Amino acid sequence: MSVTAPAQVPLAQAELLERVQHVDLPTLGHLLEEGFVDPAIRRLGQPRRLAGTAATLALDAPDATAVNRALVALRPGEVLVVDMRGDHTHAPIGAVTVAAARARGAAGILVDGVVTDVDALTDPHSGLPVHARGSSCLTTKRLDGEGGRHQVPVDIGGVRVTSGDIVLGDANGVIALPPAALAAVVHQAELSDAAEPELLARIRAGEDLRTLLHLG
Repeated sequence: MSVTAPAQVPLAQAELLERVQHVDLPTLGHLLEEGFVDPAIRRLGQPRRLAGTAATLALDAPDATAVNRALVALRPGEVLVVDMRGDHTHAPIGAVTVAAARARGAAGILVDGVVTDVDALTDPHSGLPVHARGSSCLTTKRLDGEGGRHQVPVDIGGVRVTSGDIVLGDANGVIALPPAALAAVVHQAELSDAAEPELLARIRAGEDLRTLLHLG
């Protein structure tokens, strides 16, 4: 009689998020090819790990009211992901919007565009991890609120991001992927990170690099 192997139980999202927060992001770069946001998008906010689930906003006009509506809708642990639709001059995010996101329990903000109030974004009392292309003094305006589409697929630095995707960021860059893609490699990444300190120690001790680097 043949026996069917039990189906693999997917990692719960909360468990997956907890685990990937402790994985070095470049380790994921050894294991994956997709999900890596354009390196021109870099960390400008509080210097800590960005990790959460995406809440997306496609901003079709420089409409601050649409941004504010997306902020009010944020849930704890979410990352506000803003697609500026090619507008890299108007900043949708600054000190007030970051404080509002933090008040909603957000995990951070990712903008394919520019931000403002850069000094305030690093404030440990009101800042959050914020990743963007740069900074500007020109900001969005209080329009009619119809210039944005919330919780739709967006393009961020060459990566398609959908609401509920996992967003990770640090000083090295940003990764955005569906939970299943990260769940498939998280254990291998943990093993790799656990082995790295010993490998570095052996290199520093002068062991044969050809052996350590698997060259023969």
